[in-house]
Amino acid sequence: MVVQLSYRKSLRWIPGEPSEPTSTLVLDVGDYFVDLRILKADASIDWAMAGKRTILSSSPLKCQWSKEICSQNTEAHDDIGEFEDLPNGDALEKGSMPNPDNNDEVQAYEEVWGSLEVPSSDQPAWILRSKDGNGVTYVGKVGDWFQVLRKKEDGTFSVLRDEKVNGEWVKRYAVGEELPSMTSSGEEAFSPKGWQQDKDIRVGGATYTVYALEKA
Repeated sequence: MVVQLSYRKSLRWIPGEPSEPTSTLVLDVGDYFVDLRILKADASIDWAMAGKRTILSSSPLKCQWSKEICSQNTEAHDDIGEFEDLPNGDALEKGSMPNPDNNDEVQAYEEVWGSLEVPSSDQPAWILRSKDGNGVTYVGKVGDWFQVLRKKEDGTFSVLRDEKVNGEWVKRYAVGEELPSMTSSGEEAFSPKGWQQDKDIRVGGATYTVYALEKA
């Protein structure tokens, strides 16, 4: 199954020029994803979404992303992209999706993606989905990266990204209300020992379903 960390190098809305105004990191584990895009200019949310990733074809690789939560409220629109391997090892994604800078008109795009190494570990990668509380929360960890996305019933969106650096967790981005984090709770609070795929667990007083649990 899939365990990967992807970061975006550039976005191009056809026929415009490529640019990268965000810090974008996507956690893929099994059939699920947690995608957080933070604007570099002011550390605000550019786009945040989480849900299910479906492989429609393998040659060429074509994927569909069904968003359960989305900061731009485009849950009703599934995104579909086709990938091409580039000579330098990056991946070129082509497809169409709503462009928030163009009144959410569906527009053709090209994105260039790089990948971060996920070191082998006895600790699996995972994605959790909340079962209680106000709204929906996705929590994901792959290697040294941890992301949380929460959409409340009133549409309010909060996000968090932590990175493990030299053995210590560091908060990279936090927008909105306080969320579960490695920096405040510690890694032991999210120990996957005893977790099982599709089963419910308790973490920090909240109930989650283990949506994805995979060895790197």
